Amino acid sequence: MASSSLRRTLVVACLAVVVSGYPQAAWAEDRQLFILVTDLFDQPLLDIRADEVVLQMAGAECTIKSMHLDAGPMKVALLVDNSYAARQSLIPLRAGLSAFLDALPPEHEVGLFTTGGEIRLRVDFTTDREELKEHATSLFADLSATVYLDDGLVETWERWFDEKDTWPVFVTLVYGGAARSRVQMGLLEKFNEFVVELRMRAATVHAVLVSTPLGPLADAATGPVSADSNVRPLGARRGGVMLSTFLTRQTGGTYRAVAAATALSSVLGELGTLIGEHHRAVRDRYRVVYECAPDNASDSISAGVMRPNVLVRLYPDRPLPRSRRRAASETDEVDPAG
Repeated sequence: MASSSLRRTLVVACLAVVVSGYPQAAWAEDRQLFILVTDLFDQPLLDIRADEVVLQMAGAECTIKSMHLDAGPMKVALLVDNSYAARQSLIPLRAGLSAFLDALPPEHEVGLFTTGGEIRLRVDFTTDREELKEHATSLFADLSATVYLDDGLVETWERWFDEKDTWPVFVTLVYGGAARSRVQMGLLEKFNEFVVELRMRAATVHAVLVSTPLGPLADAATGPVSADSNVRPLGARRGGVMLSTFLTRQTGGTYRAVAAATALSSVLGELGTLIGEHHRAVRDRYRVVYECAPDNASDSISAGVMRPNVLVRLYPDRPLPRSRRRAASETDEVDPAG
């Protein structure tokens, strides 16, 4: 009798709250999604257990391997271009970094890195804003340095992030014509593996690009979509602009392009505020890692909760709202998500 009652509860809950999910990429054995469970008054329910959640793909039940709230603070890697291109804008650059650190809520850790020449850790991840600002406001340009932004991102990911970091974030500041890419040197496969890892672990990349005489403000070229995933490979002719737009598209971040470094204080301050608001908006979602057999990447995933009077929403990741993801200059605004 109890078993029959449970089945009825589940069916009613599923009929009431099942929502169609999103086609999942085929590049991972373990998949993940994010679930928001609320009552009928749209208040988040924070005591949902994994054994109360049922995931189905093509009518077959999936196995939930882990489920937990992602309510912890973010770990933010702040990567700053201090190459030759920054030499004439150090004052607004420093002011912009200070504005970002002031605007980002204090519970989030920040690590300060420079990318001129090679990636250098200036301040290890900390919530001490005064220490961060002391170093940020004393940065100088490396006049002999070239920026390989893709190398810096991959190295930062491999050396300073691990599986315990549930909310990884990159904030990159680059000068338009200064950054180069080593992808053209045969590292495409490694870089795309890095992008896959970012997406699987719901990392977010935000980018701010300053236009310089060394290169254009924007470049609309894109690479073909690979056959076995929905990750768009990065082609050979990529610099700071295309790398920035590519990564923000793939991870749901925001891309801002500014025509003059004097705008950095307002742009980076707004970005710090936006990142904090984003965290508050999605921290009540459960991260669910699961596997399905058979596993068809073209099938959608559905979810039900064995509780009455609940609502469930599914998300493939935790991107910024589309209206807030934008590429902007002083005279133009473009949504990088298309």
